[in-house]
Amino acid sequence: MRGLALLLGLGVAVAQAGAFMVVSFRGEEVPVDLLKRVRPAGVILYPGNLRKDPEGLVRRLRALDPNLLLLVDQEGGPFTSYREGVVRFPSAMALSASGDEGLVERVGWALGCQVRRLGADVNLAPVLDVNVNPDNPIIGIRSFGADPKRVARMGLAFARGVLRSGATPVGKHFPGHGDTGVDSHLDLPRVDKPLKALEEVELYPFRRFVEAGMPALMTAHILFPALDPQNPATLSPRILGGLLRQKMGFRGAVLTDDMAMGAIRRHFGAGEAAVRAVAAGADLVLLEPGEEAILEVHRRLGQALGREIPLERVQEARSRARALRARPGECPFGPKEEEALALEAARKGVVHLFGPLPIPGEGTLVLGLRLGDRYGAEPTLADLAPRYLLGSRGLNLEEDPSREEVARAVEAARGAERVVVSTHRWLGGLKEGQKALWAELFRLGKPLYFVALGNPDDLRFLPGRPTGYLATHGARAVQVRAALEALAGAYTPQGEWVYGGEP
Repeated sequence: MRGLALLLGLGVAVAQAGAFMVVSFRGEEVPVDLLKRVRPAGVILYPGNLRKDPEGLVRRLRALDPNLLLLVDQEGGPFTSYREGVVRFPSAMALSASGDEGLVERVGWALGCQVRRLGADVNLAPVLDVNVNPDNPIIGIRSFGADPKRVARMGLAFARGVLRSGATPVGKHFPGHGDTGVDSHLDLPRVDKPLKALEEVELYPFRRFVEAGMPALMTAHILFPALDPQNPATLSPRILGGLLRQKMGFRGAVLTDDMAMGAIRRHFGAGEAAVRAVAAGADLVLLEPGEEAILEVHRRLGQALGREIPLERVQEARSRARALRARPGECPFGPKEEEALALEAARKGVVHLFGPLPIPGEGTLVLGLRLGDRYGAEPTLADLAPRYLLGSRGLNLEEDPSREEVARAVEAARGAERVVVSTHRWLGGLKEGQKALWAELFRLGKPLYFVALGNPDDLRFLPGRPTGYLATHGARAVQVRAALEALAGAYTPQGEWVYGGEP
């Protein structure tokens, strides 16, 4: 009888393990059998799930389990999962460069309304990381900037907007991903800063977020020796329990970042990492697509309940997950309103560092970069130049131009009076082909205008001082248009430098 009771108890524990799990899957076919077996608290939806019939996919998930929590990354800028058929907004850094908290709140509101229109509950935004490392390989333009007070103000404005829509915002990545030189998608970053420095910079926006009563935070897979010399934040009782819950007084839900990222996967097994995260204080563990890993986590969490993980944590996690579900909100944005708001944000986010404006279109060659479809394909500067810089002609190159492309661009530039050059440095760093192109163009001695479409400080990599320099903080179509309009004199860019360091 005692053995039977143990087996029954284990069965109940395994059945309850899904309360801590947010799963994902590939493609647009709902994995019905897996979801019925695991009974997760939620599903996170990625761009690959939301291509042909995103609203239909959500309806199928809701029909399977109406209580399922549905999460999506809708930050604006490059990290926007729901892309097809919706207006694509500029990045957080572009919003912050506007200096307009009201604008930031309206964009957060509109993005929250996109989440609600999809039928999801949670917007995994805003990013509260303070981008103090200019060579950060993963944050950059996703951040509201290098000043912690500005990040806090703009992040809270964005979150207030999301809440107006009825969706739930999630601040990320606690306790801060802005001073890393390693992408946690690839390996485990380490931030060696004293506690006082962490308090003044990294932790400041999160404290303001907690004080404002915001509902949820996402953890960072980063080692902070001043906070816990042994465990990355996601797996640290000292950081999640001691610092966040006890000292900062956070009462909302704690979500992990994707547990398949290299910072966790390369150092811990999937099941073991999930158990350690929940034991440390996480309520919801975000999991990669892959049935084998999901079932392993489910099994291991079930084994841990009543042992490493107190049984009362199940109800705690369920209660916090329920609090993240969408509520009634107001969504007054149609397509025209969203398009106008996105363009306003793009224009206000353009920084004009120097150089005479406007420039004539006649005699101007515009060199565009094809950035691919990883974050949603957009028209290039060359594609839109004939429309917004009248009389100019465009030529497209790959993001990492070949020798032949560089030679073709230089030959075209010889016949132009001036050249407008796209630059792009974000994930993957600065491409060698771009640097080779710049060197050849400077040798021509022509007037050169550079437009930074990624991180705004490409100026520090140029082989000389160009005639003019603009930064858009992103390559969404509205931002490409805003750059060309600024060059043409359609408006005067007033964006503020928020990236940090010397512009």
